[in-house]
Amino acid sequence: MVSVDFREERHNVLIGVLMIILSLLFLFFMGRSMVRSTHTFWSGCGIEHVLD
Repeated sequence: MVSVDFREERHNVLIGVLMIILSLLFLFFMGRSMVRSTHTFWSGCGIEHVLD
């Protein structure tokens, strides 16, 4: 039977939670940047100009 130290298990959980938080922040800021750039693109040029 393999025994895992409680401190090591707690450390692994802490690292996992930190990675999840960082990935969610990354997705939030990337999504916000994509929405902003798309909005800037569509407001900068008319739809008629793009379709021609």
